[in-house]
Amino acid sequence: MKKEPSQHEPLNAYGDSFTPTDDGRGVDISSQRQDELDKGAVAAIAARVQERGAGAVAAVDLGGGFGAHSIRMAQAGAKVTMIDLADMAQENFAKAVESGMAAAGSLEFIQKDFSAIAADDVPEGFDVLYSQRAIHYVPYQEAKAVLRTLFNRMAAGGEAFISAAGWDTEYGKTYPDRDKPVEERFAYVTQDMQEKHGITHKIVTYTEQDMAKLLADTGFEDVQVTRSTFGNIKASAKKPAL
Repeated sequence: MKKEPSQHEPLNAYGDSFTPTDDGRGVDISSQRQDELDKGAVAAIAARVQERGAGAVAAVDLGGGFGAHSIRMAQAGAKVTMIDLADMAQENFAKAVESGMAAAGSLEFIQKDFSAIAADDVPEGFDVLYSQRAIHYVPYQEAKAVLRTLFNRMAAGGEAFISAAGWDTEYGKTYPDRDKPVEERFAYVTQDMQEKHGITHKIVTYTEQDMAKLLADTGFEDVQVTRSTFGNIKASAKKPAL
């Protein structure tokens, strides 16, 4: 008999609960807590807002799910463009504006597949790129193409904060494409891991070296990569200044 994950049992060492997204792309973590990558993106926005003022800073949230972190970035003073295949955020954005949590006009949602993202979907010269646990849902070469499009649109000196499914997560250790080069990895996690983590689409798993290569090949510099206790890969990087 299949055991469904309990809403009351911790999903991982962080105590997160099993709150799946509506589209089978993992669990909604952003609404439950912030990690260092989240805080780094907000701090990068806050520093720019202090220099230029609220509304003069732009951020892009790639694959933001229910939009919890887009709202945080808007609260920090950014105009945020969130792009996701599934529409799970617009209602939350409206509530955030209606309640006064976020300024009117500070949150925009674009419903698109990553492969369809065009340069003019995001503001020219935007400052901060944020993407948590999303880029691994497309093959490596497609991820690089998406990031290159956004990199070219980003302001010089802009900052990126990106995470991806880790090669050494519990689902990564039984992942069918584990022993292939990152360019060839794109597979479903095993059935038990699909059920436990709500991941029902193909993914790429990343090592620290894979993520560093992805960002460096895109054009970013000052790439800093870490691995979480759970095993996911988190990175920050900068677009070279003029």
